Amino acid sequence: MPGYRRAYKTVKVVYPLVLAAYRRWDQLSAEEKERYRQQAKRYSKQAYVYARDTAAKAPLPKRGGKGKRR
Repeated sequence: MPGYRRAYKTVKVVYPLVLAAYRRWDQLSAEEKERYRQQAKRYSKQAYVYARDTAAKAPLPKRGGKGKRR
């Protein structure tokens, strides 16, 4: 099945990267882990503000549809 082959190839490529990232995270001190967590929170808040501001500036879609229904 092509889906399984694609999944196998993806896992084969991604697994070593995930394992290396986990080992790197595991070796960090508690202070470094907390610093990274705070940085991730700042990034998510900043992305939320940008998305909210952009959505507020976007025009609202027209309601109704293509015409009257019979």
